[in-house]
This record gives sequence, structure tokens and C-alpha cells, in this order.
Amino acid sequence: MYIYCPPKPIELELTDEWGFRIRQKAAEYIAANQNRTGAERGSSEEQGFGALAEMVIRNKLGMPEINPESHPLGYDLLLPSGVKVDVKCRGGSLPFKEEYESDDGIKREAKHNFFARQIHDENLDTDIYVMTHLETPKNRVLPGTTRQKKWILYICGWVSKERVYKEGVYLPRGSLTEQGRTWFTYRGQEIEFYNRNLNGLNNINDLMSIELADVEKDKVRGGDLNLTSVDAVRITHDLIGRGVLTKEHLAFIQRDTGLEKNTKPILHANQYFHLLKYLKKKGAVTDTEIEKARQILQEEPYAGI
Repeated sequence: MYIYCPPKPIELELTDEWGFRIRQKAAEYIAANQNRTGAERGSSEEQGFGALAEMVIRNKLGMPEINPESHPLGYDLLLPSGVKVDVKCRGGSLPFKEEYESDDGIKREAKHNFFARQIHDENLDTDIYVMTHLETPKNRVLPGTTRQKKWILYICGWVSKERVYKEGVYLPRGSLTEQGRTWFTYRGQEIEFYNRNLNGLNNINDLMSIELADVEKDKVRGGDLNLTSVDAVRITHDLIGRGVLTKEHLAFIQRDTGLEKNTKPILHANQYFHLLKYLKKKGAVTDTEIEKARQILQEEPYAGI
């Protein structure tokens, strides 16, 4: 029986002789078995990261590192309890952080992403997902070299497929998302699920304790917001402006998230001040409104390259 603990990433360095061997094995496996069909499949690079994460976990659990060809496509591992496990991995040059710094001094909580098609596909009959992150060198091509020191796998925790389906936030192609100081748009149909809502692992062998009863328990567990605290406040401000919510709702959200600082807008502050100055020129606002804006927003003049 699994005993819940808060999620805290387990870090596994893949830079020693064992790590390089398993990186080579993942590269060889993808070279021979890359999936080139299907909607929103991962790139060869992403498929390699997924294969590597799966092989590492299988190795640490004492399982064969590669499944037989007859293994079903819906899941990666079958635990002794009968629980089906799908290992998810995203890679990047930055380490996994539970919170990411931003320019406004407010940290952004970490999230994980799923291809929406996979969550909604009943034929992919996994019971749970194990979420991982692979830190890579800038040259992300597997297997890399023996001298590279930035091959680190972070094992973050697990969650039932049912709870991702019920609580995750679906975002269509082109949706905007923020990570610390950076913004980007999604190229595919994504579901966001936040790291704080995972079931944690004290060590990798805790996976072996997960039983079908634990999966059923997780299916009905109610998680926290699958938004950053900053986005929750931003959305509330917007809905107040649209006449849907009131300042009392904002106060509730601020208490609930513990966030009372002013949040950075999605658009740059310079654009806000451009509009205010335009409205002043048209006689629609005065310096009073502009000064109020300066108390919460800051213009950024060009300072050279």
C-alpha cells in the first residue's frame, strides 16, 4: 500500500559509466524503433528522452530495461500489483524546479504537460502516470558524450490518469503559457497538471508499493489549483473588469493562494502606459489615473543592448 507524501523530485545523475551506457541504449532503441506516425507524436528527441526515463526507472526497479515486442502500447510498466504505469518525460537545458523565478519577484509553480489526445484515448489504458524531467546539455542529442555533466533525470511523482482527465486544464494549440521569465505558445493540444498535485515518492522503490486500491483512492482525491497563483489572480482581475466577479472574490483568491503582491501583466507595462497616455491626449483620463498605474506598473525605457 502506498503512503502519501508531498512531491519532492528525486534526482538521478546519468553522467557516470552506468548513466552513459543507458543513454547509449536509449539512443539505439529510438534509432531502431522511432514512432513516425500518429497525431502529435513526440519528436525523435522527445521519444528518446521518454525511452531513457523508462529504462532508468525499469533498471532501478530491477526490471528488464526494454519491454518485449509483444508489450501493449498503452503503458510502459506493469507493477507486481497489476497497476499499469506510463512514464512521461520532458527535457530541457534547465533543471526541474518546484518554483521558477520571475521578474516581478513572485515565483511560478511548476507544471507538467500531457498530450490531450493521450488522456482522452481510452485505448491507452494506463492506470497512472509517473512524471519525470530530463535536464540535458544544450546539445540535447542522445547519447551525448562521457564528458557532459548535465544529464540528470528528475522523478517528480505519480498521478492517476482519471485525475488528470478530471482536474487537468486543457489548452488548445496556440494557447499562451508562462514559465518563470519566459512565455511561449503551445504547438499542440495540451493538458496542464501542476507538480504540487502529484503523489510524491521518497525513493523510486515506492512505486512498487502502489496498488490498485491506491489508484482508486487517487481518482477521487481533490487536488489544488492547476494554475499558478499569479494566473489565478490575473484571471480574477480580468473577471472583475468584465463584471463577473467582485473585489471580494479577489480577496478570497489572494487569501487562498497567499499572494498579495501585484502581479506582472501578460502584456508589457510599456503597452499599458502607451494606452493611458493616448487616453490622456484624448481627454479621457488625467494624470491621477497614470500615477495610480505607476504605483503598480513600471515603464522600461530602452537602455541599449
